[in-house]
Amino acid sequence: MAAKKKVAKKASRKKAARKATRKPARKPAAKKVARKPVRKTAAKKAGAKKVAKKPARKTAAKKARRTTHRSASGKKLYAKRDAGGRFKDIQTYARAHAADLRKKSKEETDKAGATVKKAAKSAAVKAKSAVAKGSKTTKQTVTTARRKAKTAIRKAAAGVRKATTQVERMAEKAVASTAEAVNSAADAVDTAVTEAADKV
Repeated sequence: MAAKKKVAKKASRKKAARKATRKPARKPAAKKVARKPVRKTAAKKAGAKKVAKKPARKTAAKKARRTTHRSASGKKLYAKRDAGGRFKDIQTYARAHAADLRKKSKEETDKAGATVKKAAKSAAVKAKSAVAKGSKTTKQTVTTARRKAKTAIRKAAAGVRKATTQVERMAEKAVASTAEAVNSAADAVDTAVTEAADKV
């Protein structure tokens, strides 16, 4: 009887050890209930302040550098490098420097724009004042110009009359002189003919 009880106790212990080593039974997964978004009332929307996100700081990028060199013939050169310091291009100093001088910085362009605006404003003010003053003087100048034009026309007409009379006199003289020349030529021809006839 005692041996049977010992065997029974061992068997019960083994069963208990097996149960302990077994994995627990899986429970059915609970269904996830989707939460509805909370509706904001108009008062909350009006009162809520949006917090502006600060932009992330950018690290300063390394600028490309240029260093001066001399060629074998002694000509000055620009060696253009990238941010890592490696050669990208080699340029002549004169050409690259001239290109740099042609470019203007933002400050220079802003100053030039300001001076141009000031000059334009002052020119507009001066033009308005000149127009206001000129409206009075133009009336006077128009009347004087008309008077001068009339006198000039009268003088020109008188000059034309004198010139025509002079031309007529000159023409008459020229006609008389040509008539005399023709007559003298005819006389010379007659004498020449008579002399030839006498010789024959």
